[in-house]
Amino acid sequence: MIIEITTIDNALTQPWSATKKYRRSQNPQPSWSESVCAESNAHVEIQGKGFMLSADGYLMPARKDQEPPDFRYFDQAKK
Repeated sequence: MIIEITTIDNALTQPWSATKKYRRSQNPQPSWSESVCAESNAHVEIQGKGFMLSADGYLMPARKDQEPPDFRYFDQAKK
């Protein structure tokens, strides 16, 4: 699959284009992963597991029945 994207914006000096190419994997379980560093992205990956930041700023599981993250490796806030 090939996706071609063109953005036309007055803030840019010329149209910006990008092409993304995807191939079929031999793995029977397809994985459509893509990493984009975007502003206000609420998704976080910790040790290969995906989590989300809630509107209140709390870390929470991104999928149903997912275990919460292990907080032993984080610095605890001083009260």
